[in-house]
Amino acid sequence: MEVEWRRTDSETLVHLYQDGESRAEAQQQDYQNRANFFTDQIQRGNFSLQLDKLRAEDEGQYKCKVHSQQESVSTYLRLWVKMPL
Repeated sequence: MEVEWRRTDSETLVHLYQDGESRAEAQQQDYQNRANFFTDQIQRGNFSLQLDKLRAEDEGQYKCKVHSQQESVSTYLRLWVKMPL
């Protein structure tokens, strides 16, 4: 299974889960140590992303793509990050 979170405006890779583990080395540097994926929740169908230390630049739309080799299915989820006024 592969799960990737990307920004929709730039296709920047925010977080990647591949081959049973998170791949921090593949992330855009701006998101390293700030983007977390709940690997213990995968079996429940939860592919949530947590962004820590939000910045104004984080505002925007993100998409999640889930790909399973066994089923050859891709699913897209979208997330909006909006900074408080």
